[in-house]
Amino acid sequence: MRPGERSLFYCMPEKSVGYAKLSKTLRDIHKKKNDKNAVISKSCCGNQTTGYCDLDKITGESLIFEFDLLSVEQPGEYSKQVWTMSTEEKRALSAELREKGNQHFKEKDLEKAENCYAKAIGALEQLGLKEQPNSTEWNEIEDAKLPLLLNYSQVKICQKDYTVAITHLNTVLKRDPNNPKGLYRRATAHAGCWNIDEAQQDWNKLAEIDPTQESLVSKRLGDLNTAVKLKEQEEKQRLKGMF
Repeated sequence: MRPGERSLFYCMPEKSVGYAKLSKTLRDIHKKKNDKNAVISKSCCGNQTTGYCDLDKITGESLIFEFDLLSVEQPGEYSKQVWTMSTEEKRALSAELREKGNQHFKEKDLEKAENCYAKAIGALEQLGLKEQPNSTEWNEIEDAKLPLLLNYSQVKICQKDYTVAITHLNTVLKRDPNNPKGLYRRATAHAGCWNIDEAQQDWNKLAEIDPTQESLVSKRLGDLNTAVKLKEQEEKQRLKGMF
């Protein structure tokens, strides 16, 4: 091909089986980035819908991709896109982005930390698409995502984006129900959303699985109860002024 030319690439169903899932993931990320209150569709009870009608229609079908060649760059003149990287390169990139994200977080640059963690998670998710669910390799990748999801959630808590933090922490705790950091951070996020019962449940479970945290949990529960009483008093005063 030459710059300005277009080619068609025919892909058999067995070779394009992960396209709908990957496209859904990218769309969901874009939707949440542009609308924090966006509702993300999830499959359940064996329902394999993606939540996008156009993606559901092409699932299991042969696909034709169109490529326009815009320009030609020589080796060394460009940065590889994640999807073009080998397994080893993706793992290395994920580890590098995690370290960069940690450094940005220490420097209180939350936006850069968020971007690093998100890209690191994306690199591992692309690796996971190649593996059979619940295989040894797939489980290793899912486990490697947990510290990244925890770090990403901490950034969202600092940004007071509690709903997004809870979503990712649910993923962590579904895989590792007794993860102390996951329980503490989800309790914090629930408290931020004023989900009092859920926050209390997570803090109590943390104290149960890690007795060394009982003092900290007691303080957090005390702070939460104080906040609840203050809110109730404010509500009574507000209602009193209406009559």
